[in-house]
Amino acid sequence: MQKIWAKIIINQRVKKHIVHDAGEKIESWNFYDNVRQIAEKLKIPTPVVLNSYAENFLNFNIVKFKQRDFLEEINFDMLQLENGED
Repeated sequence: MQKIWAKIIINQRVKKHIVHDAGEKIESWNFYDNVRQIAEKLKIPTPVVLNSYAENFLNFNIVKFKQRDFLEEINFDMLQLENGED
């Protein structure tokens, strides 16, 4: 069972965080669905997810979404996702 630790960061401080249970191994084909579910739980817009973001998460266990990755205006600096694999 794989988990993702999602953090909303403002001024280099974690303001809100959740642990999302992906339920299955995260691969590039299901990464977007997990990001969408995380965004719903945090009540924020869903960022644009490129293949390079999925690959960064899979290879380096972390990915960061900044304002440029959202179509809507956001009220935080960054959404950071870390692999919390059991």
